[in-house]
Amino acid sequence: MQTKILCKLALGLFLFSSASFADEQFSKSFNALLKQHELPGAVVVIKRGDQTIHHKAYGKVNVTQPKDMQDDAIFRIFSMSKPIVAVALLQLVDQGKVALEDDIRKHLPRFKPFEHGSKQQIITVHQLLSHTAGFGYGGGTRNWIDIRYLLANPLSRSNSLQDLVDDLSGIDLKFVPGRRFEYSIASDVQGAIVEAVAKVPLDSYLQQHVFGPLQMKDTRFYVPKLSAHRLVDLYEYDVDSAAEARAFNKSKISFSEAGAKSKYLKKPALLSGGGGLVSTAADYSNFVTMLRNKGQFSGQTVLSSALVEKMLSSHITGLDKHFLPKIYPGAGFGYGIGVMEASGELRNKGSFFWAGMGGTLFWADPVADLQVIVMMQVEDGWIALDQWMTDAVYKMLERLGNSSPRGLAREVPQPTGG
Repeated sequence: MQTKILCKLALGLFLFSSASFADEQFSKSFNALLKQHELPGAVVVIKRGDQTIHHKAYGKVNVTQPKDMQDDAIFRIFSMSKPIVAVALLQLVDQGKVALEDDIRKHLPRFKPFEHGSKQQIITVHQLLSHTAGFGYGGGTRNWIDIRYLLANPLSRSNSLQDLVDDLSGIDLKFVPGRRFEYSIASDVQGAIVEAVAKVPLDSYLQQHVFGPLQMKDTRFYVPKLSAHRLVDLYEYDVDSAAEARAFNKSKISFSEAGAKSKYLKKPALLSGGGGLVSTAADYSNFVTMLRNKGQFSGQTVLSSALVEKMLSSHITGLDKHFLPKIYPGAGFGYGIGVMEASGELRNKGSFFWAGMGGTLFWADPVADLQVIVMMQVEDGWIALDQWMTDAVYKMLERLGNSSPRGLAREVPQPTGG
């Protein structure tokens, strides 16, 4: 009996020692990354199953100032807003107020009939959620449709969601809906549908039905006055090539905006479901936990398991996938979120993920029973951060005695959009 107890104690000490060593090695490596490239700080959350194995703030809010990063720091999450607004719209599907096969003009009749090649087209809610609707982001001059987006400026912070619909109305679609995937303004249109159907502003809906149940107390479209000191400074990474996007180059990283003077300290007119939210690593971890738990969080059903499964299944298999294959080999796209159709690089099949232009990212790997949230604020630095983090985290798992398949190295250009 005593021998068994001693063996269990020895095993426990060994496992604790291994976990501490793995955590220490990760922290050492992450601090070295910040120092080497003169990067601002970050907050990292790593979970295995229901256990948080790492939650730590690193570095400084500003590389030239003494203020340490705090684990409750607030970040601009840009396109990590997209999975959140997708959940909000899917909740209305759960309630029977919206159907995936609905023509979106049923809910947004202000839209003029959509056209491509002078032929009228129908966009369904399913196509909107999967970014196969035919919308673009625009802002370039490669073709007349992009120029129309640039001139209309539907994503102006002074727009309401009704203004956004009006600005988009009449612009030709980039392709026949359902024919291909293109990352687009579709998530903002999803927010407009939520407002129209729920008959409340998007921020009020999210607070009541998503942020409240998920205890996301610091996630919203602006930072209130009492929390303004927690909004971090913003840097930018001036990437010139696809190869350069894969790793940081400190000579191309520069200060962009002080948190204390940010436009995010004031509520915008535009409640952008595609890129307007701020959040913390802890808040976003709750959101990812809900998805990993098939819609359940703290005893509440936030979304039905059937719709979580649809959200986390790829709907673009066999289609032109825009930029995805060059960034995430083996990836597809679900509803507002990336999904691994096959194991590739380090993530396993079934992993779901996304990132924000401002330097935030997350992924969850069901095979490894893993969840990772990283909040940094280096605009256009998310590709380099993702490249570094995936390798570092799976190495940490190997130190803990968990192996993970490795795939091809990624070639990563910078996609359009937030």
